[in-house]
Amino acid sequence: MNSAYTQQAERVKETKPDLSGQERNTLDTFNRHVTAFQTADLNAVLNDFSDNAIVITQDGVFQGKAHIRTLYENLLQEFGNINAGDSPGIMVDAMHYHGDMLFITWRAESQRLKFPFGTDTFLIKGNKIERQSIAFTPPQPKT
Repeated sequence: MNSAYTQQAERVKETKPDLSGQERNTLDTFNRHVTAFQTADLNAVLNDFSDNAIVITQDGVFQGKAHIRTLYENLLQEFGNINAGDSPGIMVDAMHYHGDMLFITWRAESQRLKFPFGTDTFLIKGNKIERQSIAFTPPQPKT
């Protein structure tokens, strides 16, 4: 897999061999989530979330897997299967983590739109995403 997310997370593991068990778990869960997103595997994406997970975006609060499903159905429809070349995908500009929290800034290009700046924050407990926030500047049409 050629993922900017995963490549950066793997570099973190290589450059910081003293990761705590929680930090390693946070990065592993994040990598699994990114792989599912990039291959447009909705069921795998949803499996990354706990049953009581909450995702907050500028469009509202998505609580529980049924509501999170709706959010990710729309995202996956927009980006398609990134690994198969449906869209250029997401480039991570920064990643920071501590214990069970992970923060990224990114820019993206979907099948129709450019997203100049976005940010996600994850709270990961065990091997499940408990909380996620997603925010981004208004997308612009591709020209």
